[in-house]
Amino acid sequence: MVYLELYELKNLCMGMAELGAANYVKNTAPVKDVLSQREAYMCFGETRVKRWLNSGLVTAQRAGASRNSKRLYSRAELMAASNSEKLNLIINK
Repeated sequence: MVYLELYELKNLCMGMAELGAANYVKNTAPVKDVLSQREAYMCFGETRVKRWLNSGLVTAQRAGASRNSKRLYSRAELMAASNSEKLNLIINK
């Protein structure tokens, strides 16, 4: 059985509410959901984003057809991966 501290539960609820808002933005205004790779690294950490990308938790889209074009990420997808990681840590303590 998993027991959560009230503080952890509060933070999980807030994170899920933010994720719901981010998914709403993704569906209603997709342009506002997009983060560049640099922004994703700054917000979520380069190591974490790369790990999520390698494990298939998030996907990156190229801004153009060129191999050197910018990589773009969905803020909602990144938030979902972050929340999943936090929840996994709490459950598996």
